[in-house]
Amino acid sequence: MKKIIYLFAFLSCFAVISCDESLTEVPKDFSSPENSFTNKANFESALANIYLTFRTQMYVGDGDSYTSFDMMGVDVDFGDNKLNNTTYNETFKWNTFNPDNGFPAKWWARFYDWIFQANTIIGRAEEPAAKWASDAEKNAIVGEAKFLRAFAYHFLGNMWGGVPLVLTETKGPKFDYVRATQDEVYQQCKSDLEFAVQWMPTVNLLKGGRAPREAAYHLLSEIKICLKDYQGAVDAASSVIGGANHNLMTARFGAWKNFTFTGYSYRGPYIPWGDVYFDLFQDGNFNWKEGNRECIWNIQQDLKILGGGNDVNTAGGLFGMERWWGPNYWSIKDTKGVINFLKDTLQGRPVGTIIVSGYADTIIWRYKGDWNNDIRNSQFNVQRTWYWTNPANQYYGQVITPAAIATPTASTVLLSPQFKKVVTAVHYHQFQDATSKQWHDNGRTYKDWYIMRLAETYLLRAEAYLLKGDKQKAADDINMIRNRAKATPVLAGDVTIDLILDERARELYQEEFRVSTLMRMGKLTEYLMKYNGAIKKNGYSIPDHLNKMPIPRSEIEANKDAVLEQNPGYN
Repeated sequence: MKKIIYLFAFLSCFAVISCDESLTEVPKDFSSPENSFTNKANFESALANIYLTFRTQMYVGDGDSYTSFDMMGVDVDFGDNKLNNTTYNETFKWNTFNPDNGFPAKWWARFYDWIFQANTIIGRAEEPAAKWASDAEKNAIVGEAKFLRAFAYHFLGNMWGGVPLVLTETKGPKFDYVRATQDEVYQQCKSDLEFAVQWMPTVNLLKGGRAPREAAYHLLSEIKICLKDYQGAVDAASSVIGGANHNLMTARFGAWKNFTFTGYSYRGPYIPWGDVYFDLFQDGNFNWKEGNRECIWNIQQDLKILGGGNDVNTAGGLFGMERWWGPNYWSIKDTKGVINFLKDTLQGRPVGTIIVSGYADTIIWRYKGDWNNDIRNSQFNVQRTWYWTNPANQYYGQVITPAAIATPTASTVLLSPQFKKVVTAVHYHQFQDATSKQWHDNGRTYKDWYIMRLAETYLLRAEAYLLKGDKQKAADDINMIRNRAKATPVLAGDVTIDLILDERARELYQEEFRVSTLMRMGKLTEYLMKYNGAIKKNGYSIPDHLNKMPIPRSEIEANKDAVLEQNPGYN
């Protein structure tokens, strides 16, 4: 972030002095905008910085805090922030949500940060100082930058509606921004993505972490749904689904397909453990180059490489999804005060802050009686039963019950389910637990993580088919996902937007940016009222205007030379 601020400051100064050509000089011995964008390698470095920004802001976010995952359904419908069995910590305080709230201010600034970086690349690619081997080389770079710009604008369009369209590099202070319409924002995304799909390399030509052409088609499908071009959305999704590079993974694969485990009691014989859904989330299995044909675009983490995103001693090592999202079972004490053991394998070290909501824990898995059929709900992928694992404990090897723990009033925080996709099967041994002497990673998530996965492409196409009026084809696409999960197929008459949202929850929990999805569909307030634990407990009535975010008051007040209109319903 500091690099971006410094660059903006330099550009602002340059814009002022360039009015007098006698003061214009091009530095030769240090990096500047004039000499930093001269060849393909320079531009790829600038693209890499955007990817670094994405990874940091989307997954590290606020540092070592549960609020790093506020876009992913925390305090919405996926996760409750529980303090004890009855009290909720209301992350958003939806009943008093306003333009001074930190969430819209944070994400508004982040999205425009990404746009600023992309605009710099797009604009400077056309300047005489940039030397290209061919137009194709230049267009591939510009296409990737336009994809990344569209990725930022699609969040803004989904979550705010109409926002200012900034399409050129910002070289000086500007205080007269005005809002485009939501449709204009989506049209700009469409334009950027239609260029991107012509020029971006396909996934088989890239290293992991870099967005391929298929990612642009995936996003274009969502954008065309927003523009009500449902056939266009089908066609864009079909370019990925029917392409040569991607397919759903339907059989065990990768480094963990022969993994064995004693089970969560950590007693007894080792037995084969896992299924294909389990394999999708294991370290070393995320990338296309590693044989995962379902991965479209993911972030890259590598503990062993400088800048790999997970140096445990810096903020870069704070991708703490394992730490914040799950119950604090390892620190439970029994009625005699004997603490439970932290174990190394398939346990993790969560601290009981984000607890699986009732919607994600129970409601979505009861559909068609598939509780015991759907592999996404199997013991390999969701742990609901916890065991005493300390040999010194009076209950060693037995199931932990609220009656046996020292603080039964905290049993929800201590014993709620955990989705195992976020947990590393065998940890990297970065820390040692003081009590059990077992090694662990202090809740850090050192594996890669998905941004786009083919399963979501199928669900986007199903949504487009539904809105187009073809429920049978929508059901067929949903069943591609459900068949892999060994769940009961749906019928054409079953298909609704709510079914698609439920299927997204089953398949993409802890992956999708749930706030953006619900806002895009106009469903946020409805799902808050139906599934948010704090709202249901306190009996709040949530107004419909919350289906769009307020523009941060600080942005409106700083925009002194024009009116940046607030979204309706906010003061």
